[in-house]
Amino acid sequence: MSTDPLTAKMTPAAERAVARMQAALAQLRDALQQDIYMEDTPLEVREVMENAASALEAALGVLNTISPTRVRPSPQSTDWPTPKQGQFLAYIQEYMLRNSAGVAPTHAVLQRFFNLTAPSVNSMLIRLEKRGFICRTPGQGRGIRLVIDPGMIPELDRPFRW
Repeated sequence: MSTDPLTAKMTPAAERAVARMQAALAQLRDALQQDIYMEDTPLEVREVMENAASALEAALGVLNTISPTRVRPSPQSTDWPTPKQGQFLAYIQEYMLRNSAGVAPTHAVLQRFFNLTAPSVNSMLIRLEKRGFICRTPGQGRGIRLVIDPGMIPELDRPFRW
C-alpha cells in the first residue's frame, strides 16, 4: 500500500468504518427527532446526543476532504483544469472547508454562485468527474468528493459566499 496520502486507496476496513459512522449518525439524528424517545430524556442527555451527532458529522466531513481516497488525476487527464473548471473546484473546496460538516455544495448552491442553469451545473460536474478531478456518489445528496491534487486548484476569482 502506498504511503502517499494523495495516491493511497481507502482500505475496505476504512470504508466499513465510514459506513458505520454514517449509519450511527443517521440513527442518532432519527432518535433526536422522535418525540416519543426525547420526551422523558433529560436535557443534559439530549445535549450529549446532539454533540455526538455534530462530532460525527464533523469527522465525516473531515474524512471527505482529507481522505486517503484522494488520487491524482487519471493518466488521460494529467493536464490542469480549465479556468472555469478550476473555479468550480475552488468553490467546492472552499465550501467544504467552511462548512462545519465538510459536505459539498448542492447543485442549487452552485447554480446561484455561478449564475448558471441546472443542466449547465450538471454538465460541468460530469466533465469534472470524467477528467478525474472529482468523484460523485450516485444517489447521495452532496455526494461530491475532490480527488484532485489540491495544488492544482486555483484561488477563487471572486469572494466566497454561501
